Amino acid sequence: MSEPAGLQPSGRLDLAACLAACGLLLLQQAWAWEVAGRWPLSGDSSFYAFQALHWWGEPDPLFLAHWLDKPPVYIWLQSLALHLGRNTLWAAKSINLAVTALTGLVLILWCVRLRGWPSAALAAGVWSLNPLVLAWAPSGLTDPLMVLWGTAALWLAWEGRWFRAGLLLALALFTRQAGLAYLVILPGIVHVRARPDTPVDWKSLLLGFAAVAVPVQLWDLVRWHAAPSFWKLGFEHYAPLRLVSPPDWWPRLVEWLPLTRELTGHWSGAVAMAALLIWGVLEHRSYGDRRRRWLGFWLLVATCGWLAIHVMLSFSIWLRYLLPLVPLLCVVLPCLLPQVVKTVSFPGLLLLLAVFVVLFGEALYIPRAQLQYLPTGPRTRELAGLPEAVQRLQAAAPQGSVLLEREFSWHYLYLLYGDTSLNRHWFADADHLVDLLHELPPGTPVFWMRARRDEPKTGHLLTKLAQGGVHAAVCLEIREIILQELSTDPGRRCDLFSPRL
Repeated sequence: MSEPAGLQPSGRLDLAACLAACGLLLLQQAWAWEVAGRWPLSGDSSFYAFQALHWWGEPDPLFLAHWLDKPPVYIWLQSLALHLGRNTLWAAKSINLAVTALTGLVLILWCVRLRGWPSAALAAGVWSLNPLVLAWAPSGLTDPLMVLWGTAALWLAWEGRWFRAGLLLALALFTRQAGLAYLVILPGIVHVRARPDTPVDWKSLLLGFAAVAVPVQLWDLVRWHAAPSFWKLGFEHYAPLRLVSPPDWWPRLVEWLPLTRELTGHWSGAVAMAALLIWGVLEHRSYGDRRRRWLGFWLLVATCGWLAIHVMLSFSIWLRYLLPLVPLLCVVLPCLLPQVVKTVSFPGLLLLLAVFVVLFGEALYIPRAQLQYLPTGPRTRELAGLPEAVQRLQAAAPQGSVLLEREFSWHYLYLLYGDTSLNRHWFADADHLVDLLHELPPGTPVFWMRARRDEPKTGHLLTKLAQGGVHAAVCLEIREIILQELSTDPGRRCDLFSPRL
């Protein structure tokens, strides 16, 4: 393997590429933090945040009796962030916001060592403008952290830093079960970089992996007397995970393929990315280091294999499952393509044009990602106003008030953590709710908080409630959230937020 490039920019071109890469990462962070303050947590994110809040000052700080369906690394880190950030919404999202920037930094460092600063700037552009990355950076889900650990493990293995590679590989696996994929990808990278004068230090690699894997597995064994292993729960919750019958592979592939377009945003970017990858695969000339080209081939095979596994196994067809493919593509391009800046020929100009189209296609869909319009993507835009509405209800509701829940169960777990003035009650349908209201003591204030997105469905439910003698009065409307008070008095008006004399 040829000597890797140095990190120090040399010449004006390298300096400009370095400034462009750093500027793109800063711009991505500005976009991500702006979105983080605009939307609340999604359902799964709220559930993880509630579990993280349970870490501090509870009778079960080690989650020995909790039914966790994910490994604990993310929850432990988020619990620290929430503790330091005083349980704010920003603190709950801060882990993934920082993780997104660190992943971009890892990609830049890797690509600089592979090909120099111009290629690193290309990788930084593909990563920083990517709509998937921008959509899930301000979330509370485990995927971005797993992508950081896994990408960094692959980079360190390529650099021959075996102990740290094993350590981060285990962190990826014990952040989310999908980290198993990195266990398959990393040996291929080790094989590609192998040469007689630098043998693989398998002992250090395994020791690094065991340093994380052994304590976490022992912790999981201790929990078995009260709760199932997170491995069992995780694979049950993945649809449950099983091999799909071959006749169903084609229909699933047809559903997955449109989502792959979101890897580059606009369809023009997807076409340009496909053209670049085909160009790189078919280009037989050597651009220096053959091992670098084989690295690109292997990561491209891993990308296709990732998609094939999700087609053949019963994974839910969700866009966020494709997030790990973005950093792989960021490394594949510098490995397979000729030097982008040496464009003295017509093919070179076509190459530059295709790169520009990829970046432009991603940038074109940044507003859509920020507004949560991606297919099967985060729909937290439809929950705008929920934290504010819950906060105002907590401040004004009398002691013993009942808060009904239908679609906000996990959000309330996080937003009402530690609150004793509101009693949550879930209801299934109108008949269930009528029976519940008749069971409550007379005079109990009952509130129902719902989203505007559910108005067609709740309109029918409110009609059935009225037929059962239950009437709803609007107390508050904040953005996409409506708060109502329910009672059997048809003339009652909600005066919860009226000035008291």
